[in-house]
Amino acid sequence: MSQTSVSLVLNHADGARLSAETRERVRKAAAKLGYQQAALNAFGDVANALATRRRLAEVRAQQERAVGAYEDAVKISTQRYAAGKASYYEVLQAQQLLFPAESSLAQTRRDQFIALVQLYKALGGGWSLKDEDWARADAPR
Repeated sequence: MSQTSVSLVLNHADGARLSAETRERVRKAAAKLGYQQAALNAFGDVANALATRRRLAEVRAQQERAVGAYEDAVKISTQRYAAGKASYYEVLQAQQLLFPAESSLAQTRRDQFIALVQLYKALGGGWSLKDEDWARADAPR
């Protein structure tokens, strides 16, 4: 229940006076509804973050397989070129397929990290380290 609707209930048109007890019940009901809505939003955020992580894991697996296949193609075309059985153009074509696939894989990895941070945030996690605490955490042990 929004603050405006609470105000409308408390100050309804006929000017009737609500008892203090009734006003308090209305305020408590509004607070309870606000809490429930916040909880539902939080559960939705967690569900969305988990779904995003799952989807990105599938995409990453597919991209890793593609990169592996393109790496094999570059290796084979390089071997064929070294043996004199293919032109260097074949090597270049294989590399032109590999490099965008590697770039897409790197972007997907980045997206996975972002999704993980969003999941932590949705779960209510956070961190409030000061700069010196970050430096200490990053220091070699």
